[in-house]
Amino acid sequence: MAVGRVHLLYGLAGSGKTTLARALAADGNAVRFTLDEWMIRLYPSLSFDSAEYGRLTEVAKDLIWSLAGQVLCTGTDVVLDWNSWSRARRAWAIRRAAEVSAPVVLHRLGASVEQASAQAAQRARDQRTIYAHSISQQDNEHLASIMESPSEEEGFLIIDV
Repeated sequence: MAVGRVHLLYGLAGSGKTTLARALAADGNAVRFTLDEWMIRLYPSLSFDSAEYGRLTEVAKDLIWSLAGQVLCTGTDVVLDWNSWSRARRAWAIRRAAEVSAPVVLHRLGASVEQASAQAAQRARDQRTIYAHSISQQDNEHLASIMESPSEEEGFLIIDV
């Protein structure tokens, strides 16, 4: 039985992760699971910087995986549209992919803090973008300081975007 691939995304807020996720799914060969959309719909009054956010994202990711694992088994790719900025986040996805023998691809988006922050600010002004968190340049500077560079030794192919 053919199994789909798991696509992970790595980049600053506003670097184009969701735009890429939509493009990967546009041809019908992948299903996109965007964590921000799930979180904002499930918990509309919850801010990403609240104390409960981390725990509730883990709940949402487990729910997403219960669907994504089934999609993979149909031979269709899945795009886990959230930032795989740390080894721990990537290891979670790699473990889950291994459960169904799915290969993993990580797309590394290389926007600078300034460029990504400007794109995030534009996204925030765009009233059609209702399922995205507001991000400041300070938020992106913090994220850049804690991001852990990916390595193919972690168990995936890296594609630079």
